[in-house]
Amino acid sequence: MKRFLIAAISVLLPLTVLAQQIPSLELSDAKGKAVSTASLVDGKTPFAVTFWASWCRPCRQELEALTDSAEDWKEPVRIYAVCVDDARSISRAKALAASSGWPVTVLYDVNSTFAKAMDVSSIPHVFVFDKDGKRIYSHLGYIPGDEDSLLKILTQSK
Repeated sequence: MKRFLIAAISVLLPLTVLAQQIPSLELSDAKGKAVSTASLVDGKTPFAVTFWASWCRPCRQELEALTDSAEDWKEPVRIYAVCVDDARSISRAKALAASSGWPVTVLYDVNSTFAKAMDVSSIPHVFVFDKDGKRIYSHLGYIPGDEDSLLKILTQSK
């Protein structure tokens, strides 16, 4: 019986994590305008949210890799890069994002409210949501090639 319960929990726990809805919180864009995370859900296409910081080398590598592969994307994809830099370093993060040419929409989570709600403990951390805002994929860290997997998941989830 104990083995059965452990097996059942190990099967059901990931399903409950994956089925989580995107929390509705406010972020800001580069100009300081409020952006509701609920507005990311359009009911038509899946999207990804990647958490990053200006001081995080793997985060920048991931965003650079997405930039390098953007011209090969066969169809438009929606990726939101949510910066978790604090108030002391946000201006550096905004300057980096403005000069980068990244093919993503950059948003700012200065108090890490959204990151905490998403249970982000380390970055980069990527989440993919379906068209209705339900989490369908999560990946922690970055190694070259992860961007290909991310794009594959985004385009196959339509």
